[in-house]
Amino acid sequence: MSQSSLPKIEPIPGYRFTVFLNDIVMGFQKVSGISREVETETYHEGGLNTSIHIFPKFCSKERILRLEKGTCKGIEHPFCFIGDKLEGPLNLIVMDHVGNPLKSYLFTGLILRTWEVGELSAEQNSILTDRFEVSYENFTIGKV
Repeated sequence: MSQSSLPKIEPIPGYRFTVFLNDIVMGFQKVSGISREVETETYHEGGLNTSIHIFPKFCSKERILRLEKGTCKGIEHPFCFIGDKLEGPLNLIVMDHVGNPLKSYLFTGLILRTWEVGELSAEQNSILTDRFEVSYENFTIGKV
């Protein structure tokens, strides 16, 4: 039997990343909500019971990026000003175990949607966190 000539694909680690807003480093411990999807509409053609047609619909759902970081004392984080539009893009760069950039995600059209203080618990010894939700219009994926 012959070996398949498929390219060897190395998985990208998800634990090393940096977030930049207008070239300012913003340290976050968790980022989620990076996705793309399209809604579809099905159409049944008259007289044909064996198949359907599928058409893409306009985007009607908000895209939300969720970010979480430890709360720091001092002045408020710039993401605490809910309702503000962020000028410039938000760039997320994923790195390998050495720190070399592997992939980047560039988000544009950002509006601060939600700010929430994490759970306070006298039973656990955990760091107080801030959680932010940012609506975005679009994002592009790049290889660094």
